[in-house]
Amino acid sequence: MRPIKVTAKFKIKDGNLEAFKAIIPEMIREVMDHDPGTLVYEWYLNEDLMECVVWEVYKDSDAIMAHTGNVGAYLDQLLNMSNASLEIYGSPSRELLDVTEGLNIRVYPFIDGM
Repeated sequence: MRPIKVTAKFKIKDGNLEAFKAIIPEMIREVMDHDPGTLVYEWYLNEDLMECVVWEVYKDSDAIMAHTGNVGAYLDQLLNMSNASLEIYGSPSRELLDVTEGLNIRVYPFIDGM
């Protein structure tokens, strides 16, 4: 089974940049301590400091669900400070799709590659 890749995009609402950035190290620490199925977890901030992109790679759908459970409280805070969208690349499980239904998510199933 191929890993699942995720791109999370947050458009930070005015006046929330510092509070948003303060949560990032806490989330990274949580992932390092409790998410063995998270293979890549990198945060990027654009030039005007209003859009943040998180590039993530997970072992499988179960690892994404575990991650979401581990960082859920932080994620709720970020969602209150931003408008978010998510792209999933790969073959997420039916269970993962069911629990994320209604969120702003686009799924791109794997076709071919090396």
